[in-house]
Amino acid sequence: MAVSSTVRVFSLLPCSMWQVIRQIPALSILFALCFQGGCHIVDTHREQSESKSLLNPIQPGMEAVQIDIIYIERDVDDPLLSSLVWDEVDTIGTVNLETRSKLRHSGFRIGLVGLTPPRSLQRLLGIKHDITDSAGTSRHNEMVGRTIHLRSGGEAEILTSNIQPEVSIKLPGDSEPTVLYNARYILQTELERLQDGWIKLHIIPEIHHGSSELRPIAGASRWELKPQQEIISLRDLKFSVSLNVGEMLIVSSESSELDKIASQFFVNHNGQRSQRRMVVIRLTDMKKIKPLYKN
Repeated sequence: MAVSSTVRVFSLLPCSMWQVIRQIPALSILFALCFQGGCHIVDTHREQSESKSLLNPIQPGMEAVQIDIIYIERDVDDPLLSSLVWDEVDTIGTVNLETRSKLRHSGFRIGLVGLTPPRSLQRLLGIKHDITDSAGTSRHNEMVGRTIHLRSGGEAEILTSNIQPEVSIKLPGDSEPTVLYNARYILQTELERLQDGWIKLHIIPEIHHGSSELRPIAGASRWELKPQQEIISLRDLKFSVSLNVGEMLIVSSESSELDKIASQFFVNHNGQRSQRRMVVIRLTDMKKIKPLYKN
């Protein structure tokens, strides 16, 4: 049966191809076996060796500072995030009185956390096994984060909310609300290295909206064209905070003032239940820069 089936297959071939195969006996045998048994010229079952990069992983430079950014989301009325954690962190000595008053008037809350976080923040971060508050209202805890490396003078955009396709918002100083499209809420952060073990973060709340187009952006030495949305910079709400290695800055919004602009940054109403977000910024690591010469 195998020979007859092979002959039938070969009878379907054009005459010119059949003459070529007859002139190459080895090729004709291989061709017939492939039709009959379904063999593979290339062994697909062989495990291919994994390709490894010849380059070593890129390591941060000596001047790089490691910052961890953690996002915590819980129910908008959750007592642990909205009130309890603020009773256990430093909200007075973080910034000066004038800046703190402006931030509170717009609904922003900021606090400084030392090397040992209070129990409420530990529960929010999941450090404790029991991450539910006494009222039992926040059995669902979501936390994501990322790590960035910056040099002194470097900047980073810390996104605080999801993109809103259309939103009506009343900006500080305006009497009527403004409609924005594709709005993103950003904490524009610049890092300043003070000395070994200490940095200062300069943070400006910004609203990026509209379509992304080529716009003139101020570079290090000249103007550059970069794709970017329109930016509303709330410079009156700029604040600066000094951090030591291991310390954290927490930023969120007032729990009782949902009509303030800060609620647009930290409250999400798109889900089944409204969620409040807290941003934790931690100075994780920075290397000591030893001078080449000593006096």
